[in-house]
Amino acid sequence: MKKKILAILLVLVAAMTLGACSANTTSYLDSAQKVADWKGSKVSGKLEYNVEVKDPESGETEKINFPVSLTGEQMGRDKAHVVMNMDFSKFKELIAKKAGSDEEIASLNKDVPDKIKMDIFVKDNEVIMSKDIFALAGDGLKDIKEDYISIANEENGLSPKATKYFSSEEFKTDLLDLMNTASKEIKQGIDYKVEGNTYTLNTTSDAVIDEFIKYADSIMKNWDAVSTSALKIVDKAGLPLGEEEKKDFKELNKEYKAEDLKEAAKGIKETIKGSSLSEKTTFEENKCKQELALTFNFAEFVKVSVKGNVDTVKDETVKINFPTSVKKLTMDEYLKLIMPEMNTNFVTVRVNGEDITFDDMEALPQIINDRTMLGARTFYEKIGAKVDWNGKDKTVTVTKGSDKIVLTIGANKALVNGKEVALDSPATIIKDRTYIPVRFVSEAFGYKVKYDANEGMPIVDIFNITEKELADKLLQIEKEENYKMLASMKSDLKDEEVVKTLKELYEGEELDKILAAKADLDKNPELLKKYQDLVKKEMEDLLGDDKEEAKEADKKEDKEVKEEKVAEKTEKSAEKAAKILFSVIK
Repeated sequence: MKKKILAILLVLVAAMTLGACSANTTSYLDSAQKVADWKGSKVSGKLEYNVEVKDPESGETEKINFPVSLTGEQMGRDKAHVVMNMDFSKFKELIAKKAGSDEEIASLNKDVPDKIKMDIFVKDNEVIMSKDIFALAGDGLKDIKEDYISIANEENGLSPKATKYFSSEEFKTDLLDLMNTASKEIKQGIDYKVEGNTYTLNTTSDAVIDEFIKYADSIMKNWDAVSTSALKIVDKAGLPLGEEEKKDFKELNKEYKAEDLKEAAKGIKETIKGSSLSEKTTFEENKCKQELALTFNFAEFVKVSVKGNVDTVKDETVKINFPTSVKKLTMDEYLKLIMPEMNTNFVTVRVNGEDITFDDMEALPQIINDRTMLGARTFYEKIGAKVDWNGKDKTVTVTKGSDKIVLTIGANKALVNGKEVALDSPATIIKDRTYIPVRFVSEAFGYKVKYDANEGMPIVDIFNITEKELADKLLQIEKEENYKMLASMKSDLKDEEVVKTLKELYEGEELDKILAAKADLDKNPELLKKYQDLVKKEMEDLLGDDKEEAKEADKKEDKEVKEEKVAEKTEKSAEKAAKILFSVIK
């Protein structure tokens, strides 16, 4: 199923969950639309961001505070200007306390400003930002002479046709029709409370997820009518959905039942338990006052809260002077700007055909200046090489057997067994990790290196076997992966369902290989059992199951035990995420 189809479905359910179409919600939207249609208005407000991250092991909690003030102007729905001032001083104070040396504090003061001014313009379908926003990008700005940076989102966002339609009364009517179709016989659970011209909304994550499940069920029950209404909106907006995708969308209820969404929603509900949203908006003749309080929890380890107010005052004399010194960037160029030391292309590395797993997320292999670079210690220790770092000389020494290579950070030459050799890409340091060129060092140790662009998902093969042996091994690994996938499918699906699913997911040579693997399993029950047992063991290892406990759970079909295992796995994932965030803050 195409991602964009699922995106439409999720947006639809989310819109139903928080928007629905009660009298109070409709009244709120009408009032908000009138404010958006003012020919001119001035905006001002203050927001307070607070982030708490708990270390799952020590229980220690780090807290960060970001005060934000904002001012701005708006001209109708298509033109706006906002200035946001963010205060990083308290954040820097916290980091300084954790810093281990005066050198680290000096580096912090150099790289992180006390305050950042974010000057942002919106004009039709374009976002224009001042260079100050990218203050943390450092040298990434040195080649940009203009004062502002623009990311035109024609390719990555909405077209002018879609923008115009989504701002029209026609869309509002179409959306309300869609909501009415999707929510037959359902009473809205999350709704605004109205007192005069003040609208108040208070809800929790539990309530939102419960509402999500309720509307998902209703949408699926009325899917024929819902999908017809949704595709009418897609066509009017000119969204890029082909005829085949529209057909898949119409038949979505055949593949994705409400139970699928319910199960997914339950996991999310548990993960963000305790999150809440409170909004209070007062509409006056020439003024709109909004108060917001949002708390987002992630598995007890991360808590983000936002509290503040924004006032919008009608002023039809407002005029926005858009900047003229603007550098237009593509999305790819923008990503490279905010991560100047990194190329946005990451790469898969295989040694003698087997994928290498990199445990350190800060040292993933990547392409830098058209050269594949690997975290020195992370990778080379995996092929039996030893890596030593000399901080004083800024050198990396890699030894394997009697071979020895010495690289100096930033230098275009290296020593190989005492002899000087030229490099086409020097060793470098990224995020406190030493990266060295994979081809040079691998070939110096007698390995061959092959690069495959792989349609934007590069693969680098490093091998010390023959190319035929490598090709045979890759085919065998692919076949075994297909066996495992099919063994898992055949445990849960009938044969005709397996074939139908495969034909929906794969095509061409890839499908032929998988069907050939299926034929092997069909005629060899022992081979099928071997891979079913292997898949089962891998799942047990993944979930951390004790074998006897798993057998007992299967025997009794104890649903509570199985759900507990899933919850444990979710919590472990949350702990990993929290550890990463905690280490970043420290």
